[in-house]
Amino acid sequence: MNSQVRKVRCRNKIYNIKMRKTLFFVTCSLLFLLTLIACDKFFVGVSGKEADLQGKWQMDNADTVYYNFQNSLFRYQIYRRENQISNVQGYYILYDDTELELRLLREYASFSLDYLRWDTLQSVTGHDTIFKIYKIEKFTKKELILSSDNERLSFHKF
Repeated sequence: MNSQVRKVRCRNKIYNIKMRKTLFFVTCSLLFLLTLIACDKFFVGVSGKEADLQGKWQMDNADTVYYNFQNSLFRYQIYRRENQISNVQGYYILYDDTELELRLLREYASFSLDYLRWDTLQSVTGHDTIFKIYKIEKFTKKELILSSDNERLSFHKF
C-alpha cells in the first residue's frame, strides 16, 4: 500500500509540473500577443487614417524613392546605386484625410532639393523650409495616391 501511495504522489507531482509549464507557456504567449497589439496601437501615438499612413512607402514609378512617416515626422529618401542613401527630414500634417502637407528642412538635406518644385515657407525660426500640399486621391493601408497641380504620385506600402 505504501508503494501505491508513492506512485500516486509521483504521478501528481509530474502532473503538477506539466500543468505549471503549460500555464507558464500560455501566460507568456498572451503577454507577447498583448505587447504586439499595444505596440501597434499605443506606441505610435496616432489613430485612424494617420495610423495607416505610418511606415515606409515606395514610389511606384521610381523604385529607389521612399516616403517615410512616423508620428508627425517625415523623411524623403533616395537610394543610390553606390549603396548610399540620400535623405532629408521634415514633418507632415494630415488635413481631414483629404490633404497631406509635407515640409522638408533644407539644412538637414544630404542632397540638393532644387529639382523639387515645392514652395518655400517663410520661417520665423530661421529654418529654410520647403513644402508641398497634396490632395489625397486614394488612401488604403497598402496604396497611397497623391496629386498636386503639376504631378501625381503613386505609392505602395513597403
